[in-house]
Amino acid sequence: MGVEEEATVRAFLAELESEQWDLALIDRALSRMAENARYHIFAWDDPFVGHDAIRAELLREASSPSNHRDVRIDIVAVASAGQIVFTERVDSGTVRGKPYTVHVVGVFEMDAAGKIAVWRDYLDSRELSVQFEQT
Repeated sequence: MGVEEEATVRAFLAELESEQWDLALIDRALSRMAENARYHIFAWDDPFVGHDAIRAELLREASSPSNHRDVRIDIVAVASAGQIVFTERVDSGTVRGKPYTVHVVGVFEMDAAGKIAVWRDYLDSRELSVQFEQT
């Protein structure tokens, strides 16, 4: 159960691993998402809705002074129930020249066409703030 959905999420996350995000990378990742997909940077925040809004946000993240570089996503565990895929991950990279590592649980909801319709990440922002305070 969920083998195809899990494969889609794994491929999506692998697409985001890069030295630097650019428009081509972001568009490849978006091709795995439904046109009206919702992206919650933090699960409790209002989502970015649709390819245009998600693309703009990811490009903003890529071009800001605090942009993420050397993004690595290590999947610890994956589980699915129907159209929902859960990932336990360790994401790492560099922000403002400082390395970071954060534990993340991502929840992905798939649509009937096998595209990602919703992407929500859950993490403890304190884990990040402590790392940046120490360096």
